[in-house]
Parts: sequence; C-alpha cells; structure tokens
Amino acid sequence: MSRRSKASRQTVVGAFRRAMFWAIIGAVVSFSVADANPVYMLLTLISVLGCWFGSVRPARPAPRIAINTVLLLVIAIAAVEILRVGVGVSAFAVFTALLLSVKLLDLRTARDDAQVLVLCLSVLVAAVLTSNNFITGLLMLVESVLLLRAFVLFQLHNVVSMGAPRRARITKPVRVDMRSMLVATGFACILIGGIIFVVLPRNIGGPGFDQWGGSRSVSGFSDSVDLGRPGMISMSTKPVLDLTLTDRNGMNIGAENTTPIYLRGAVLEQYQQGKWRRGSAMDMPMAERTQLYPPNSTLKPRNSFDNSTWDQQCELTMRSVNDGPVYLFAPWRTVEFRIGDRPMRIGFDFEPGLFLKDGIGGTITYTVRSVNDEFRSVTISGDAQRRAVTPTQIEPEIAQLAREVIEQGGIDPDPEARSVRDDSSAIRLLETHLRTQYQYTLDAQPVPRGEDATRWFLFERRMGHCEYYASALTLMARSVGIPARVVTGYIASDFNPVTGQYVVRESNAHAWVEAEVAPGYWRTFDGTPPSDFHDIHVPDPGLMRSISRMYESIEYLWIRGVVGYDSDTRERIMGNGIGDLGISRLADNLLDRLAAGRAKLISRATIVAMIVFVVTLFLGIVVMRYQRVFVLLKQLWHRLIARLSASLRIGPLSDQESQRVEREIQLALTKVGAPRPMWQPLKTHLRESSQQLSELPDLQEALRRASEWLYQRRFSGASDPDDAQMRGVIEAIRRSEKSPVTRSRHKSQSNSMTK
Repeated sequence: MSRRSKASRQTVVGAFRRAMFWAIIGAVVSFSVADANPVYMLLTLISVLGCWFGSVRPARPAPRIAINTVLLLVIAIAAVEILRVGVGVSAFAVFTALLLSVKLLDLRTARDDAQVLVLCLSVLVAAVLTSNNFITGLLMLVESVLLLRAFVLFQLHNVVSMGAPRRARITKPVRVDMRSMLVATGFACILIGGIIFVVLPRNIGGPGFDQWGGSRSVSGFSDSVDLGRPGMISMSTKPVLDLTLTDRNGMNIGAENTTPIYLRGAVLEQYQQGKWRRGSAMDMPMAERTQLYPPNSTLKPRNSFDNSTWDQQCELTMRSVNDGPVYLFAPWRTVEFRIGDRPMRIGFDFEPGLFLKDGIGGTITYTVRSVNDEFRSVTISGDAQRRAVTPTQIEPEIAQLAREVIEQGGIDPDPEARSVRDDSSAIRLLETHLRTQYQYTLDAQPVPRGEDATRWFLFERRMGHCEYYASALTLMARSVGIPARVVTGYIASDFNPVTGQYVVRESNAHAWVEAEVAPGYWRTFDGTPPSDFHDIHVPDPGLMRSISRMYESIEYLWIRGVVGYDSDTRERIMGNGIGDLGISRLADNLLDRLAAGRAKLISRATIVAMIVFVVTLFLGIVVMRYQRVFVLLKQLWHRLIARLSASLRIGPLSDQESQRVEREIQLALTKVGAPRPMWQPLKTHLRESSQQLSELPDLQEALRRASEWLYQRRFSGASDPDDAQMRGVIEAIRRSEKSPVTRSRHKSQSNSMTK
C-alpha cells in the first residue's frame, strides 16, 4: 500500500493521539536537555510510555479510585520536594511530569486531552526558564511546531467527539486545509512574536522570574582549595564565559597560540593542613561590602595607580550565573571596572583585585581595563624593603627544599641577606624546579591521615594537579621571605577566530601563584609543567575542534543577539525615537509595589484562599445533602429555557426547517424530564441521557434520527431542504410520544414535578 493511500485512511482520532504523543515526548526532552538532567528524561519517558501503551492506546482509562489515590500521592511528593529544595523550576517540572502521567491514565473526554496539552506547554515554559542556550531554543522551536499541530488536530478531534462519526478519515482536502492552517498560524505567531521581541524592552518581570527560575551556572571554579580530596578533576568543555581582548585603539588583539590570559577570581592567603582559604579582609559578610550601581557605571581605585596607562581592555560575558554572591573574573592588575547595561550590586577591592556580584543571576556583561605588569620593567631602589609574609605554619622539609633550590641557583636564601632585586629570580628557580621534577595528573588521591598535603605532594607522591603546584610554590616562596598568595580562576587560551573571542570553559579552571617581586608589584608564577598545561588548556586543532568552534560561534551569536537583546540594542537598531509606550515604567512601578507589599500580599492571599476553601466545602456539603432539591430546580430551569427557546425559535441553525426539528427535539426531551441545556451539543446530551431514554426505545430511535438529520445539515453544508425527510423526522418523534410507554413516563414525570 502506498504512503499516500495510508495517509488517506488515517482517522482524526488516531492522528490526534499521535500528535499528542510526540508533543509530550518533545516537551520532556526539551526540559531534560535544558536542565541537563538525563535521569528526569529517563524516568519521565518510562512513565509516559507505560501509561500510553497501558491505558491510552487500548483506550482503557484507570478506575477513578486508583487515579485519585495516585493524585494524592503526587501531591504529597510535590509537597515534600518543595519543603526540601523550595519552589523552583525543577520541582515544578517534576510535579508537572507526575501530573502528566496521572492524566494519561484518565483520558475520557476532550477536556482531558486539552489538559494534557496544557501540561506539555507548562513543561516547555519550565525549559525556557531553566536554560537560555541555543540547543534549548532549537528544541523549543521544534516543540512549538509539535504543539501547534496537536492543538489543530485537537479541534478536529473535539468536533468528532461531539457527533461526527468516530472513524472519520483525514482526506486529502482536509490535509491541505490543515497544512494551510498550520503555516498561516505559525507565520502569524512568528510575526507577532518578532514584533513583541523587537519593540518591547527586556527584563520586564526579570527579578521575579529570575529568582523563581534562574539558570544554573556550571563552573569548575572554587574560592577555596582543599588538597587531598579524592576523585577526578572535572574536564567538562561547557562554556562559562566569553572574553574579547582589545587595545587602547579598540583593535582586537586576541589570537591563537599566544600567552594565556589569567582571569583571577579569588585570592587565598590562609593555609592550614592542606586547605587554602580567603584572607581575613574578605571574610566580611557580603551585604556589608556591596553597593547597588546603576548601568554603565565606572569604578576606579582610590590609590596611586595611573589609570590613564592601561594596556588592554577585556569585555567579559558570563553566560549563566546563579543568584547571590558570585565572583567576577578579571586579569591582574585592573585599574577600571565598568558595569554593563543592567544595574549590579557590586563589592570590590582594587588592592587584591577582587570583584563580587550579589543579587539576581543570569547573563552578566562587564568591561575591565588593566595594566600588564608582566611586560614592564620594574625599577627597584637599593634600599627597598619587602613586606612581611603572611604568618604560615610551614613544614621544615618544605623550607629546607626551598633553600636548597635557591642556593643551587646561586642566590642567597636568607631574606635578611638577599636583596629585593633577587626575589624575582629566586621564585623563578622554585617555579622551574616544580615544573621539571614533578608530574601532572588529574587523579586526586586522598592524603594519608595526619600528613600535610603539600609535604606529601613534594616528598612522597611527587605528582598532582594545579592546586598542589600552587600550594607548594606559595609555601616555598614564603619560607624564604617572599610574599606570595594562591589565586584561583580561569585560563583564557581558546581563541575563536570567527567571533574574535576567547571561550573559557569549565575545564579551564586553574590555580596559580602571585608573588610580590617589588614593593607594590605582584607578578604571576605557575609551577604547572608547561606541556601538561598546554594539553589541558589549549585545544589541539582538528576536525572535531572545527565543528565545535562552528557551534560555539552560533551559540555566541544566540547569546548576544537573542538572549542579550536589551533596550540599548533596540535603540541602536531602531533609533532613540522608538518608545515602549510607558511599559517599562509601568512594570517597574508594579514590581516595586509588589516588592514593598510582599508580606501583606501573601497574608491576604492566604486568607482569601482559606475563605474560598471553607465556602466551597460548605456549598459542597449542602449540595450533597439536598441533592434532590437541586435536581428539581435544575429541571424546572431547563423546562423554562426550553419553552422560551421554542416560543422564540432560538436554535443553532438559521433555516426554518432545522428550527422546527430542534424545537420538536427540545419539547420531547423536556416531556421525559431530560431537557438539553442550550450550551451542550445535542449528541453529547443524548449520549449522557441514554439511560433515561433506554426505557423509551421508540423515542430514543426517533431522537437519534432527528439528531443525525440536524448534524448532516450542519456539517455537510447542504443548502436544499428535504421537506419529506424533515416531515418524516418530526412525525417519528410525535408517534413515539403517543406510545403508551411514553405517555406513562410523561404522567409520572408530571406527578413528581407536582409533588
């Protein structure tokens, strides 16, 4: 059988079920990729497939009592999850997936199908709130097409469930019309969405949604060092930030195979038993050293630095950071820090070169200008005095090794006898010793109990990762009187010539040493072996690398052009004359009012919810207690509406013949105590009233014929009235009403109403 003939025999119900199935799968995959959660995808897909092939496909809904029991269990699981991790996108997605599985066990009406599609849309929204990368955007586009097709087929399926034959086929004209509808609707959505995206400002509602959703950052950086933790160092290639390097003339000076750029994050000065921590100056609470700065603010140090002699400018974009305190990375020595186009709460200290952000996360852009002391000559006077080193408990063997290495290089290890001018050469000897006498490994072995981690690395294992090298070099330098500190951050060495930027990945997290080689001049030293350093931080060229760079270029354009689109970009594209009709001001005022009265709003919402719950519970008890009274009132109301409809000739069809038939149907149903509400489709009402009409088979058959005639007139588009058929339908209804059984039923109904 050809593919076209198979498609022509496809039923509306089957097509809708398949469209709904793929919409569910697309929504689950979209969120799993956005959340980087394969466990969620595996468990949800197993649950969905089990419910689909166990209940949906064979059309066997689960018993109501089982569904209600599972629903209570789902609510309990959601409550426990919220109490454990709080309200967030992941908890919401888990709860939605559980609801989706429960709903697949209870597909009985068209409303149930619509609820499944709404749940799929909710999962898609959760994916958008979780991640803003290019893959998520691509999956969102595919899922939007799947959902749109499912919604269109749902409308056809809804018509079928209201009265058309259950085995209705999708013919070629229907397929053509459906494709035209999909194309037209998709084009309209893209056009309207594009206009909204370009015209409206960004970040409306950002504080609320960012706190609730919040993309999770992926980072190998740490502001502490714990030597001896077992495991493997992460080698994830996920991008963390992008760096554009320019000179004073604005020319891009980034290039491949050049000296790596050290981006500092945290400065660690306190050492104890293999653990490096921040200095006491940075142990103050974050709230005491942060301040909110407006967009495009410029921060400069209040010291003797000559800000006009900066050498290079770095524009950095951190792709996704968490809410709360986050380190902002910058090269040494920063003399100017410029905030991007969104306000930021910043805490900074230019002397150690530390910058921290607090508040809402997301994509962050900032610019730093720095002085590169590595390529500048330092003039040291003969009477220069080095500062005192940070008091540190150093193993005697480490200090002895440092003295031996420096003595072998022809330099006096005694800081009292050694000139400050020789400090740079002395620490360079220590750096060379570590690079040549030790091996690099990513396998972190646990340190034996009671051992100092750095001593164990230097004298027993003789291999380790960058943190061991940084710790050893710092302690050896301090043991001979040279001020030194451990610095953690990232290495920028992967240059993309397509975008003109360095791509910094999670695997580029690194630890190195800064030493004061002259009063006020700190230089970078790295004891990691150069060959191993290159293998880890500098990617080798090849086919896979070219493909990876191509994707990263697309990802960068997506981040800057779509995710990073803001009001400034809009003004550059459309000019300053394009306003936002006061939407930004309205949104800001609304958010300020919500923030100011948050506690009051929560208390009022709680009170209203309790009142609604109590009133609803009371009304439910009343309805259950006096159910018979409400049934009688409902019947009286329907009889009144039916008589008004009959007298005014109100009906869904415009021609006189159809109105006559529908009036006869309404009167017949009213006489047997089963009047049809005006909002309910006729065939749906007859199907729900089949038990009442089963005692009147003649009337039931006559009403069935009448409904078929009405639906044929409505859906076939016939314009020529068939008077003979219409009169036959009316006569059949009237004959059935004259039967003894029907008359007895009429009499009993009248007596019950009279009583």
